[in-house]
Amino acid sequence: MNIKLEVQYIGTNYYGWQKQANRQTVQDEIQKKLEKIYKEKIILLGSGRTDSGVHAIKQIANFHTKKNVINLIALRNKLNQGLNSDIRINKCIEVNDDFHSQHSCKKKTYLYKIKINEPCNVFETNQFLYINKDLKLNKLKEFSSFFIGEHNFIFFCKTGYSGNDTRRTIYSFKITKRKSTIEIKITGNGFLRGMVRLIIGALINYEKNKITKNDVVNALKGKKKLKINLSVPACGLYLYDVKY
Repeated sequence: MNIKLEVQYIGTNYYGWQKQANRQTVQDEIQKKLEKIYKEKIILLGSGRTDSGVHAIKQIANFHTKKNVINLIALRNKLNQGLNSDIRINKCIEVNDDFHSQHSCKKKTYLYKIKINEPCNVFETNQFLYINKDLKLNKLKEFSSFFIGEHNFIFFCKTGYSGNDTRRTIYSFKITKRKSTIEIKITGNGFLRGMVRLIIGALINYEKNKITKNDVVNALKGKKKLKINLSVPACGLYLYDVKY
């Protein structure tokens, strides 16, 4: 039996999604609870890693079990009773045996939240990037237009990426500004390690006129690194949606 989970979490207290030795991660917390429920070895597969401190509105995971009969609502409730309050299972769904939360994925959307001018309140701390100034919406949208389509993101990737293919396709890059908050949603067929945070860092430097259009275009062609290539903090980043 193959079961898909829809998961939400606040990543502040975790070293990301991926299981790591001697560190608290979201995957490990859920996997341990599943093994306690099923009394068997469980391998939980996620749609992708999220780094330390990154949140998820909709992370997808799946696991196989030898048990054939199960009440999926009861499973969701048991998991939520045993998990910390910053992790929640929204749905448990039986899927085809060949479903793989990572390999079956067609597109992902990431959300980045920025608070401008007004400091974060107690409910926003660790869930927004705070910038003590306004950001020009026209400059932000101008920057976003450069990214639509397929590009080589080798210079928007954290050091240590071990994959061979650094080309990815961005389907949409939407920026919404409401009073003192800015929300940025980026949808693509996949993302390299640290890619979204490096893109947002470049966007902020572009708005500040610290990098130019040519700098961005050359970086997207894989020709030349940005002269300023800073990653924004994890606190404002959310895995927003995963499509299959």
